Amino acid sequence: MKFEINRDILSEGLAKVSQVLAANTPLPILQGILLEVEQDCIKLTTSDNTQSIQHAIPVDGDAIQVFESGKTVLPKTVVNLVKKSRKVINFELNNFLTTITSGKSVFELNCLDPEEYPKLPQIDDSKASLTLNGKQFTYFVKKTAFAASTSEIRPILQGVLVDIQKDCITFSSTDSHRLGKVTCKWSNEEEIRIVVPAKFLDKATKIFEPDSDVELFAHEQMILLQNGHTVYYTRLLDGNYPDTSRLLPNEFKSIMNIDRKEFLNSLELVREVAKQSDSDKVDLIKLHVNGAATISSQQTPTGKGQIEIPYNSLEGEDDYDIAFSGKYITDALKALQCDEVSFRFTGPMRPFLLTPVEDTEIEERMLILPVRTF
Repeated sequence: MKFEINRDILSEGLAKVSQVLAANTPLPILQGILLEVEQDCIKLTTSDNTQSIQHAIPVDGDAIQVFESGKTVLPKTVVNLVKKSRKVINFELNNFLTTITSGKSVFELNCLDPEEYPKLPQIDDSKASLTLNGKQFTYFVKKTAFAASTSEIRPILQGVLVDIQKDCITFSSTDSHRLGKVTCKWSNEEEIRIVVPAKFLDKATKIFEPDSDVELFAHEQMILLQNGHTVYYTRLLDGNYPDTSRLLPNEFKSIMNIDRKEFLNSLELVREVAKQSDSDKVDLIKLHVNGAATISSQQTPTGKGQIEIPYNSLEGEDDYDIAFSGKYITDALKALQCDEVSFRFTGPMRPFLLTPVEDTEIEERMLILPVRTF
């Protein structure tokens, strides 16, 4: 194996695949990066035995020159070496020793046998189950993945439910204390209901190019996402995802419309005090609505905070209190990304709903369960 490549092109590819490098694994080879060099393409592959990613770099006569094909498994050290090298880098493999030359720098890396590297899953990629443009994909993930559980108690809740119907698609996730759900009208030939690990989807938004389509291929217990020259695999979560539709209220005692950014900024200020309280009451915030929206924190060793925010409009009750996790509502407000948010109140100990005031083609709903007032 022998080739010459532009540093930036290789560094970009290594940055993508290193996202799933196994840190602690009984298989040492999974701590490395599989490098496959062919006359028309250079492939980089990593895996942690649960998820795998492969990025292909087409051979360009100006930026890449392949003198000899071959393959090896490079140690992860190569990521930082390439990042800090000069503009042009040369690789040459002799047995299990790879020599990397850039300018006056020469490094020799001990490599592993590529034949021992696990094969990528075989998934039929002839027809995508769903195709979104990169920005749409990121939009759906950012609106939902944040609400997935991080607990091992109910593994199914660590995923995002992707429900593809013939007339719409829905992404939703819940940790049983909050819910993020988006629904969009869509035309599909087939119906699919799968639960995809939230961490996988969130990582994909960081790896994928927003200007390229994201194609989703589902097969039995695996899913493949393809974006440009990058393919990303993972196992699906197994189990019955709870029916969240029955959690969403249809009747409200009060509907308050308020500026999202002002509410969010005020909330974050109050949280600076609230999060310093005792561990069993961390980040507890109370909202009092009576002529205005007043958010306050409980008493902490450093004090307490309170901010009054004028609301834009209100229908129904104008005198109520509700307490909730400051983190949960902050996450929801950040995910909504609208100018004005509708705070839909159903009762002091009943779930409340956050939705955009603006009409959009995509229905967004953020549900949060309150906590007992302090």
